[in-house]
Amino acid sequence: MDVMAKAFEEARKNPKLRKRLRIKAAFSLILLVGFLGVIFITIGTVIASKNGSFLGMAQLDYLKLRARYGIVMMLLIIIHLLLNRQVMKKELEILFGS
Repeated sequence: MDVMAKAFEEARKNPKLRKRLRIKAAFSLILLVGFLGVIFITIGTVIASKNGSFLGMAQLDYLKLRARYGIVMMLLIIIHLLLNRQVMKKELEILFGS
C-alpha cells in the first residue's frame, strides 16, 4: 500500500485530522482553479497581442488582470505552503539528507 494512501486512510478515522485535510484540500482546489485561470489569462494575453483583442479585451486589459490575479495567486500559494509546512519540512530533510 502507498504510504500516502495509508496516511490518508488513518486521517479519515481521526475527526481532527479529517478537518485539517478538508481545509488543505479546499485550498488545493482553489489553487487548481486559480491555475486554470492563469492559463486562460496567459492565452488571452497572447491572442490579444496578435489580434488586438480577445473576447472584447485588449492586451493591456489582460496585463492588468494578470497583475491583480498574480497577487491573489501569491497569497494563496503562501497560505498553501503554511498549511503544508510540516510535509515540506520532511521533504526537504529527505532531499538534503539531514
